[in-house]
Amino acid sequence: MRDLGGPVRDPGRLRLLRERARDDEAIEAMNETAFGPDRQHKTVYRLREDVKPISELCFVAIDQKGRMVASLRNWPIQINEKWPAILLGPLAIAPELRGLGYGKALMWHSMAQSRMLGHSRIILVGDPEYYNQFGFRRDLALNIQLPGWVEERRFLALELVAGAMIGVHGMIGKWQPKKRAGRKKR
Repeated sequence: MRDLGGPVRDPGRLRLLRERARDDEAIEAMNETAFGPDRQHKTVYRLREDVKPISELCFVAIDQKGRMVASLRNWPIQINEKWPAILLGPLAIAPELRGLGYGKALMWHSMAQSRMLGHSRIILVGDPEYYNQFGFRRDLALNIQLPGWVEERRFLALELVAGAMIGVHGMIGKWQPKKRAGRKKR
């Protein structure tokens, strides 16, 4: 048996659940720890202001002791006012548990659920060294822009449906639900 130079950390059993109302405070604290208090000034946060996340695509990881140890939220966006997409993030993991697979579990689960719900593309700003393993690529985001500064190498996209980014171009904006055509009053 090979000695890896230290104790092997076992994350144990993990439950992935849809985010619950009672998780909100813990998620905000975890995001502040992971990304700092200035996170709300970043471009992606402006796209989230006054927009509700996609509740079916917001998940938490619960450990064996019933503690929420990781979270992932997804938000609706539109590209060039015509192509719907998901804005992934933030993905946050309790600092002492990073590197044990909680983030990966949430990512794979979220992507599978997004596909099952009929979404075709996901956009994010994050480290390509981490997100490339899930299929996110910089080249898929070359023809789209965010309404503010972002480190270009970290601006990535994923096609949940092959070819979903072909021809997609323009500025990413907040989700604008389509107005239903109503009857005219007589």
